[in-house]
Amino acid sequence: MAARCNFFLKWVGLVAICALLPAPAAADDDIKAILGTMSRQIEELKQQVAHSNQRIGQLEQELKLYRSEQSSSQANLAGASGGQPVPVPAAAANAGNSKEKAVVTVGDTKGTFKIPGTETSIGLGGFVKTDVLFSSVSAGRDRLGDQQLAMAQIPVGAAGERSQIAFHAKESRLWFKSFTPSAWGDVNTFIEFDFYGDPATYTYTPRLRHAYGSFGHLLAGQTWTTFLNASALPDNLDVGGSAGALASLRQPLVRWTEPFTWLDTPMEWLLALEAPRSRLWVDNHLETGTANRAAAGDPNLDAGYWTTPNADRYPDLTARLNLNPEWGNVSLAVLGRQLRYTNSSNGYRQDAWGGGVNVSGRINTVGLDNIRFMAHYGKGDARYVSTTNTFADAALDSHGAIELSESYGAMLAYQHWWDKQWRSSITYGFAQTDYPHYANPVLTRQVQSLHANLLWSPVSQAMLGVEYTYADRELIDGRDGMLQRVQFSAKYSF
Repeated sequence: MAARCNFFLKWVGLVAICALLPAPAAADDDIKAILGTMSRQIEELKQQVAHSNQRIGQLEQELKLYRSEQSSSQANLAGASGGQPVPVPAAAANAGNSKEKAVVTVGDTKGTFKIPGTETSIGLGGFVKTDVLFSSVSAGRDRLGDQQLAMAQIPVGAAGERSQIAFHAKESRLWFKSFTPSAWGDVNTFIEFDFYGDPATYTYTPRLRHAYGSFGHLLAGQTWTTFLNASALPDNLDVGGSAGALASLRQPLVRWTEPFTWLDTPMEWLLALEAPRSRLWVDNHLETGTANRAAAGDPNLDAGYWTTPNADRYPDLTARLNLNPEWGNVSLAVLGRQLRYTNSSNGYRQDAWGGGVNVSGRINTVGLDNIRFMAHYGKGDARYVSTTNTFADAALDSHGAIELSESYGAMLAYQHWWDKQWRSSITYGFAQTDYPHYANPVLTRQVQSLHANLLWSPVSQAMLGVEYTYADRELIDGRDGMLQRVQFSAKYSF
């Protein structure tokens, strides 16, 4: 620093000498004033340089003294312990660079940061979504069907308020994820919540959507059922889903995923054990409680018809094969499960094995456009079909004999991108479940829906959209109910 100041002083002196050369008499006074000002500034600079040099010297002496004291302290501790090295607390050992250690760094994946002192990358995000729904008919007081499409809650007959409006922000989500590398493979976790924990329209109870961890190829926790190819779900504003798609079912499971390549095509197979749950219609001679409502003639009881005995002995067994070529993806999934009923009051015990198959995918067409599809068939797999609580897996007659229901359906959607900001999807879905002849005639037999929307994303973190929905529910006895809805949504991601 002193050398730079000396150079500066020489340069100033040269300017001053040049200024003393003969000049016109009219400029003598101005030159003298300038030289006087520069002379005073030079003296101030000299004083600042001297003060800085003095401070630097003091700091160097303090640093030497600190190092000397540290060396003496280490030597004394080593002597007191018989010459063995004594560990120094991490806080003291890193006192000189603690600020560097505490700095948060960028994580190994996009949008994450590393926990200081570890290799774990943490990320968080989510979105805020507000929905405004204008419905031709209401599902009833504080029911889910006024907030999203629930086919079983479409009123049949005179039930339901006409021309109903609902505002809510329950689909807003918050998620956390982590990534930790290890010699055995990456250890990853993911947790996500929304606010659909209570069907009451203006009650915002958090609900766990996903909570799982993966270690290499092994995943355990709650996430999408392996029977469902989530990439084939349509891009709709209505989170309830299409009537003809598989249910957007998330449940606890343990899954193994094995990627491989065949004929230069990336592929993977998945095997999983998933949480079982039998959803049954039981004759009221077996279930006499008022909650069962098995013999009721009201077609608008939704899940009030079903019995879930919680007597399952085996997990649901699922397997899926994914093909992932450049033009999209196609999957084939199979399901096997046991349905079981027990009643301790009358001693009935019945079980039966059922299953299903699902073909689904997403195929790229022109530009960003794509086709999404599902087609499924099964006996005893109705819990996996359509929207919430639409169909039952099996029925039990008055003698306790169990008979599996037969379910089938399909969904087809086309997404078109008008440009990089505007896109639209149109989705049609159909599903049907056939019950034995003794089942209650007010059970839902057939459902269908149509969705059409226009979405605008001026930036990647914002989306505004409008969607029209038509849905129809038909009972075993032939009566039906119809819903028309217009939905406006605003979604802001972070």
